[in-house]
Amino acid sequence: MLSEEHQQMMLAYLSGLGKGPRFRCLDDLSALSARDLLLLARKVDDAALGLFVQLLKTGGGGESLFDKLMGDHEEENRPLVDAFFNRYFKAVLSNAEEPLNFNPLEVYLPPHVFDDLAFVQSRQPFFLRQRIDVINEYLDDVFEGGHGFLVGEQEKAWEYFWDRVMSK
Repeated sequence: MLSEEHQQMMLAYLSGLGKGPRFRCLDDLSALSARDLLLLARKVDDAALGLFVQLLKTGGGGESLFDKLMGDHEEENRPLVDAFFNRYFKAVLSNAEEPLNFNPLEVYLPPHVFDDLAFVQSRQPFFLRQRIDVINEYLDDVFEGGHGFLVGEQEKAWEYFWDRVMSK
């Protein structure tokens, strides 16, 4: 959780990145669409990305702004979402020994959380937005075996995944 002082510093920093009005409070960021928030995130320096995400997790009322980035998106925003999370992983979550290619489902839906069914269910929209090759790779790692779901079968893959989680 960022202190009020750090929040104000980040808001000032973000205000300097755009041509629009100044961000005076977290509600100003909340007023942005998910696409505008993603476009703003592209301008944030890698060194400030961790603080930016902390700010997003702080703001937004009932729904954090970070959740807004992970929520439902129109297909046209998909490249922005993927780019943001790949960049965030590389800049903030990974260390030098980790590979640059990673499966986002391994990060946002690790097997040790399968006992928390509410949490797993909350990840369904994120799961369904993944490319089918990413889903198949994840299922292969988690449940061992060759999963061959085809393009467009994300719902079918989720049903399979959910059944497997429920049977544990």
